[in-house]
Amino acid sequence: MKFINYNLKEYIYEGLKSIDFFETTEVQSIVIPKLLNRESVIVRSATGSGKTHSFIIPMLQNVNENLHEVQAIVISPTRELALQLFKEINKIIKFNNKIDCRLFVGGTDRDDEVNKLRLSQPQIVVATIGKLDDLISKADALNIHTTSFIAVDEADMVFSDKDSTLIDRIFAKFEKNIYYSIFSATMNQEVSVFCKKYIKRAEFIELDDGKIMNDNIDYVFIPCKNRNKFDLLLSLLKSFKPYLVLIFANTKITVNEVANYLGANNIDCVILTGELPARERKQVLRRIKNGEIQYVVASDIASRGIDIEGVSHVINFELPKDIEYFIHRVGRTARYKFTGQAISFYDYDDDKYMNLLRKKGLSCKYMDLKDGQLVASKIRTKKRQSSKIKRIEEDVHMRTPMPKKVKPGYKKKRKKGIDQKLKMMKHKKIDEMFFKNIHRNKRKDREDE
Repeated sequence: MKFINYNLKEYIYEGLKSIDFFETTEVQSIVIPKLLNRESVIVRSATGSGKTHSFIIPMLQNVNENLHEVQAIVISPTRELALQLFKEINKIIKFNNKIDCRLFVGGTDRDDEVNKLRLSQPQIVVATIGKLDDLISKADALNIHTTSFIAVDEADMVFSDKDSTLIDRIFAKFEKNIYYSIFSATMNQEVSVFCKKYIKRAEFIELDDGKIMNDNIDYVFIPCKNRNKFDLLLSLLKSFKPYLVLIFANTKITVNEVANYLGANNIDCVILTGELPARERKQVLRRIKNGEIQYVVASDIASRGIDIEGVSHVINFELPKDIEYFIHRVGRTARYKFTGQAISFYDYDDDKYMNLLRKKGLSCKYMDLKDGQLVASKIRTKKRQSSKIKRIEEDVHMRTPMPKKVKPGYKKKRKKGIDQKLKMMKHKKIDEMFFKNIHRNKRKDREDE
């Protein structure tokens, strides 16, 4: 469907043309007509499918430029995503100087915002849930009772348990004649509870028929049993020339370890975690956008709520515990019909995790790194072993932690220590089984007599 076929305001056409938007994506072709007709929708659609403009376009079409009150609110889970949404809206409304759209996130001049709100109310509000509550409940400066449209992006992040009190306080102030646009790549329990509580009539739209993976992504899995993952990562990064790589780890500690290791091996990278101060995060994102950065080591803050353009590769240094986070991590690449590659390190203890991914429709490509190249590898699974032996191995690994300071030869020394301990423990287990068999055979012989 071409945008020109919709009966949109002239400035919206000009804005879309300026960003080279001429045809709708699948989600846009289905959602835009419904929102233009002021119908509520709950949409589950893959990351990078064009969700943002699905609600921006009808929102702007329905805003009355001559009515100076809050008419639409866009809620975002993070300040970074809110800023991106604000920028996308401004790319279109710059062709209409009558529309007042304001951004409200943490880390800004609160007094200045409140003073401006006392003078006039914006027509469009883009905000995080915490900031919204502050300006409504505490400052009593933002008048939202006039709102007729609410859009929620990354809803499964916005409607978290810790923010339930804020959500109830905010949504209790809205009138009944509101129409909603709820978007998320996944629909969790919190989203379902919110929708049942506040949205009486809405059409649930699932565009991928339960399919959660992007066909434009090449999913590669590399085994790393008995291998040093840091060395493996370094060799992998040297095997190709990426445009922009996001390397994910599960904890801040591991993020720092990976970044320090890469830096020590002459690979310039930056860190992106939730603990990074807002100002530094903003600087990092600006450097990425300007093409100054090629390697980013991140926690899951970068997988949700931050739209980083031009990601050619996603590397899971560690598989996330939650499958939903795997979906959001790999969804950072192959956006807007581009292609990308998602490479994940896995151990044989991850069999159950891998089976779950396959059940979700993921086409797993097993490969290995040999002579600086990724080559096809056979699917290898762990051998069956007793739960006791498995516990022994886990215990030995836990009791032999990575050293705080990396010294030459530490990897061989640590591996040798682990192997010796495992050998002793397994021999002890075999000896126990041997003597048990002897006693069992003797008992059987006595019974036969």
